Amino acid sequence: MTDHPAGGDIALYPVFEELKLGRYRVVKEVLAETGHNWQLRTFRSQVIALYAAQTRAIDYWHQEEPRNPDALMMWARVVTQRMFQLQHSANDPRVINAAHHARRACHVAIRACPQDPVPRVDLLALAQFDADPRYQQKAEHWAPSQTEDALPEGPWPLFWAVRQRDPENREAYQRMLQFFYARGAGAHVFAQWTAMRAGECSSLLMLPLYAYAEDFRHRRNSQQASDFTYWADQRVRHYVKRARDGWFKYLDAETCSSPALSIDLNLLAYALTVSGMKGAGPVFRAIGPYATAMPWQTLDPRPNWADRFFKARDYALNQEPVSH
Repeated sequence: MTDHPAGGDIALYPVFEELKLGRYRVVKEVLAETGHNWQLRTFRSQVIALYAAQTRAIDYWHQEEPRNPDALMMWARVVTQRMFQLQHSANDPRVINAAHHARRACHVAIRACPQDPVPRVDLLALAQFDADPRYQQKAEHWAPSQTEDALPEGPWPLFWAVRQRDPENREAYQRMLQFFYARGAGAHVFAQWTAMRAGECSSLLMLPLYAYAEDFRHRRNSQQASDFTYWADQRVRHYVKRARDGWFKYLDAETCSSPALSIDLNLLAYALTVSGMKGAGPVFRAIGPYATAMPWQTLDPRPNWADRFFKARDYALNQEPVSH
């Protein structure tokens, strides 16, 4: 089993060794190779930033090539990631100042490459630092959705701007969920609205499962839910079934191997397992060795989450009918 944020994206593995040494050459090469594949660019830059935020490598790149669009995008990624490491209230002046600094970096990256959705995804991420209605900082974080549906106010202008560039940008939808989580309301409404409008074979059918996973995590931490009672609920099972039959069953082997789908596949396998529904076996085969801590550890913090993954996988595969 391989537990690594890069999953099956082998091209990223050398990046982390370079980052440890404070170097950025391989980051630069990987991003140049990624080009305008927005899904892959979003995924790779997010994973790189998780590691790079602990080093000075991207700082050096930004200083040495201040007009390079990739360097500017990664700089915005890194300063945004560092925001999430601040252990202070979102209304703390230090956090507000750091958020302003990160937003400036995002806008510089946008000017350098207007068609790139990633800096706007970062702006969506930063919106959750302005999720308290008592201390609203920016009007664009509290805008109406401009749709006919009764959706909660939120950072809709940023969200629509990402969608114009990459209509199914997975991280953008996740960041919208996180904004509503931070505000304490609206996540399920947004996730279900998204799923209602998602077409066949759309990964957006997974979004309600992320909302349910976060809800379950909070309930479990407060001892208000168990695996069986929560995931066996018919409303939850409805969306698990939709993700299985409306998204996963249409995926070919090449699509399943995309590293950007690793957490989606793991969450679907987990949801099928704990809800007692059929169809987890093919999902586990698509996962291969790339298990992810979310959901196996995040939703069940007991030790040895890898053992739980293997047990669930073996059970699912053994339940499959034998072909003759």
